[in-house]
Amino acid sequence: MNNKYIKCIAASGLLLFAALAYAGDVTVSDVWSRASAPGQANGSVGLVITSTKDARLVAVASPAAESAEIHTMSMDNGVMKMRELEYLELPANQAVKLGPGGNHLMLFGLKKPLQAGMEIPLTLTIQFADKHTEKISIKSKIKALDTEYGKH
Repeated sequence: MNNKYIKCIAASGLLLFAALAYAGDVTVSDVWSRASAPGQANGSVGLVITSTKDARLVAVASPAAESAEIHTMSMDNGVMKMRELEYLELPANQAVKLGPGGNHLMLFGLKKPLQAGMEIPLTLTIQFADKHTEKISIKSKIKALDTEYGKH
């Protein structure tokens, strides 16, 4: 296995890998954002999240933005509509993909432009059926504007 993937940090019971995070029953992978355009105040984040138990993503936070939300996007008669979700269901043992054209994470009021190559920290709050919550710390790798993440 490549040393890049072996490198990990153990902190508060969480194992953080370069592109993969585990916290108890939840795995988060493929976390990334697109670089922001000049003057752009908001950003979005895509990822894949899998829980071994039925759960919900109930909150997201990042010190890189004034606020962060769970969002959905849909098209209605050719008009894009976005709205905040109170939570996102995570059915047991099903990978839930967040990204362009559907559910995603939004960052509002970026504190500085997102530039290709940087990483920004995020904290996801997961709530399980028994109502206990776990926080998962992840980092989103910023990709160049010309990636296929979308023109969000």
